[in-house]
Amino acid sequence: MLKKASITLYFFLFGCLTLNQTLNAQEASFSQSLPQPDIEKYGLLPAFRSVAISPDGNHFALIQRQDNQDFFVIVNAKTLNLVGGFNANKYKARDIYFVSNEHVVLQSSKTQRATRIKGSWENSSAFVYNLTTKKIKVLLSKTKGLYPAQTRLGQIVGFNNRTAELYMPAYSGGLGSNPKNHLYRVSLKNGYGKIYAKGNKSTIGWFVDETGNLLAREDFDKNSKQHRIFSKVSGKWKPIYRHNADIPEISPQAVSSDATKLLFLKGQGNNEAIFSLSLLDGSIQGPLYSRSQTDVGDLLTNINRTFIAVKYSGFKPGYDFNNLQANLSYENLSEYFPTSSITFLGNTADNNKWLINVSGNQGAGDYKVFDRHANKLFNLASQYPAITVVGEIKAINYSARDGLKIPAIVTLPSDITKRKNLPLIALPHGGPATFDSLKFDWLAQYLAAKGYAVLQPNFRGSKGFGFSLRDSGNGEWGKKMQDDVSDGVAALIKAGYVDANRVCIMGASYGGYSALVGGAFTPDLYRCVIAIAGVSDLPLMLKAEKSKYGSNHWVVSYWNKIIGDLKTEKEKLKSISPINFANNFQAPVLLIHGKDDTVVPIRQSKEMFRALKKADKPVELVTLKGEDHWLSVSETRLALLKQVDQFLDKHNPVDIL
Repeated sequence: MLKKASITLYFFLFGCLTLNQTLNAQEASFSQSLPQPDIEKYGLLPAFRSVAISPDGNHFALIQRQDNQDFFVIVNAKTLNLVGGFNANKYKARDIYFVSNEHVVLQSSKTQRATRIKGSWENSSAFVYNLTTKKIKVLLSKTKGLYPAQTRLGQIVGFNNRTAELYMPAYSGGLGSNPKNHLYRVSLKNGYGKIYAKGNKSTIGWFVDETGNLLAREDFDKNSKQHRIFSKVSGKWKPIYRHNADIPEISPQAVSSDATKLLFLKGQGNNEAIFSLSLLDGSIQGPLYSRSQTDVGDLLTNINRTFIAVKYSGFKPGYDFNNLQANLSYENLSEYFPTSSITFLGNTADNNKWLINVSGNQGAGDYKVFDRHANKLFNLASQYPAITVVGEIKAINYSARDGLKIPAIVTLPSDITKRKNLPLIALPHGGPATFDSLKFDWLAQYLAAKGYAVLQPNFRGSKGFGFSLRDSGNGEWGKKMQDDVSDGVAALIKAGYVDANRVCIMGASYGGYSALVGGAFTPDLYRCVIAIAGVSDLPLMLKAEKSKYGSNHWVVSYWNKIIGDLKTEKEKLKSISPINFANNFQAPVLLIHGKDDTVVPIRQSKEMFRALKKADKPVELVTLKGEDHWLSVSETRLALLKQVDQFLDKHNPVDIL
């Protein structure tokens, strides 16, 4: 068993694209004095992200930001020399992974609009780079019959090493038709795709084995609400699962190592667990993996969706790998970095070298390679190499007014002499079915570097901490969910950390809605309000979702369940929409919204701006050209942070004269 003291740290130094730029990362540390933060160090996209390791461990691939442009970079792991890459700035680079030792796939997206297609969409695509020929091919390029507007065109569900073909689902059909989801086999040599298996307009998923044999197809009919899974392990399509519900009850995510079962998430008591569905007879077994204190966050698989490990959520991630020694390795890494989140990102084919990310008090998103046989860690790159001082990140629990335990993250300035009566930024997360954990957060860290305490509450409705917390948020938008945020502020004030007269609230997406609700319904609590891509009008939001997906879609059923039904609860929805309570606002409001947002339309912020202006309230609206919902562009993300910085300095300054 690996001991904490036996891990040795090494630092890699190698250049990417310019000789004077390195990927080495110094360990983040605490300081006794509070430095003046450099806004660009925090506001720009990570200097390095989406790192991947080749199956043989001879190469690393990553996305590097240089001069505010994204470059796809490949380096030799032994010589540390640049061996390939290209300028990837035309598209928004999302992810990288090796499909073989010779081929690397880069997934990206681009916000697009087209005539005869309503609205805009985030059009995805995938490129394959050949390390030998240095050539780039666009996967599914020039494939005939593809539907012109689809958001998951770069998805890959399998790879056949013998034929050098990828298996990629894509919709087929012309404008005005009901496109069908087929499975294509795509050549790595030229990127051309040919139909491998035909689906239908209800098909939502495909599974193949490592030799390309079809295993299963998943359908969900939005009209009949019928969810079905078909198996082809016997040679013919055979239904093995059938269930009727507004929202699919299960979602297969992986294939068992023997290719006889599909693995899926399902509730077990108060937490999500992993179950299996037999491809032979449809029998369900489980739970196979579960932990009572946390939910299953994800299933880790290889490119063929074969099971590797279960990832658990909570304050820090946890893992159950498919072998005991791997579990022991991860436990010891966690002990070595006790106040940070350790994320497993990939491994070599022999499972000796692991690629991990250390994020939290002991790293600003640091990529490291762990040699399991040698018991050594090598520093590879940091997402934020220029940030060497990390504000202290604490995981806490506080009680809501009805007694429910609320898990939360508090980030404090690094100056330990300034930990009382701080100005506070309440920073509720988006989703709302996501969660904040013990990791480096660029926005929270910048605020802490300026001198603020930052509260990130996992209010009811949040995932990751069990169903009792998650499901207690159903129907509580603007009500108990918001009380949880207010109660967290009160807890920090009572503990002496926070000055009650210097509290602001800020958030993005659902967090932006929460910020506006805070300004509307607890106007005495907040000194200023910042809403980024926030929802202000819930009936308008639900109408837009119905228009986008169709009234029978499961997404609409989901929103009806957790917010309210537009048909039967319209008055309730109006009563929790901050746009209808502009007169209540006392604090100045900053609204920020990307013009290319395909998730929350910019109209939500524009209408809120008009309502506040009409009520003669202090409000600013900043629109970000070319920015989407996820703040994917360096220039506009930095512009956003500068606007936030100026607004806070004006309305809630750290230093009181």
